[in-house]
Amino acid sequence: MLALTAASRPPRQTPALPHRLTLRLNGAAVPVDTAYSRIEVSPGAGKVLTLNLIRADAPDDPGLTILVDEFKPVPAVYRFKEILSAHVTEATYRVGDQVAESQACGVNQGEVRVTAVDTKRKILTGTFRAVTCSTSAPKTAKKLTFEGTFRCAYEVR
Repeated sequence: MLALTAASRPPRQTPALPHRLTLRLNGAAVPVDTAYSRIEVSPGAGKVLTLNLIRADAPDDPGLTILVDEFKPVPAVYRFKEILSAHVTEATYRVGDQVAESQACGVNQGEVRVTAVDTKRKILTGTFRAVTCSTSAPKTAKKLTFEGTFRCAYEVR
């Protein structure tokens, strides 16, 4: 009977890594929906890193999306200004009727700093800062500054 009980136990699995995502908008903390927020890396040579942070108070909206072109899965700093050198690094923000883009500011400011990469467990750790300007009301072009941290599993898509 003891052998049967031991054999019927499910295999031991390592616990899932909890998402650790923080987001600040103009210095104020914004709750992040960790169930729907995600990090994706495209396969192939010219990898694209996509950080998508969904606000907990607006789970049906796209939230903040940051794209990093030519991503290499090693610790590095990706500055938004590199768009001038054909490397696309940009941010967009869509919540309700508010739309803002980093390229709408004239100077594409910001960076994604990847501080650790675990390619076995597919975990990225780092920080980001992005400045976006409103495109939904160009006359009152409001600047939005996003800052935050991430440590979570990424998907290859």
